[in-house]
Amino acid sequence: MGMFKDLNNLNKQAKAMQKPEHRGMMGGFRQMKDGVAQANQVMGDMAADGDKAQRLNATGQDGTGTITAVRDTGMTVNENPSIEMDLQVQVAGGAPYPVTHRQVVSRLAIANFQPGASVGLKVDPNDPQSILIA
Repeated sequence: MGMFKDLNNLNKQAKAMQKPEHRGMMGGFRQMKDGVAQANQVMGDMAADGDKAQRLNATGQDGTGTITAVRDTGMTVNENPSIEMDLQVQVAGGAPYPVTHRQVVSRLAIANFQPGASVGLKVDPNDPQSILIA
């Protein structure tokens, strides 16, 4: 009898966690529509990042960055982790300055992105905080 009571309590908790507009069959369709909208937003952001990467690769200034800290964002793309890095960026003829950069990194290359490592990068001449790790 205790198992059915636990299942009933679990069902009540699940219903309480659902948004009211996502209950029932029509709510399921609304939830699916919301999920598709969210996926489209993520895909649009990824496309914009791809355009930015192409532009920086073509017009960015060459520089180097020394990684000072690395944090896992908890997100993955195709099972590759998205990490946030603090870097000291150096562009020829300029003083080093700090930048925080977020990027998806191959699981196979994650060992190369540790504090103290030096990486080649491209810097946006109009926005020095915008970088592309080469």
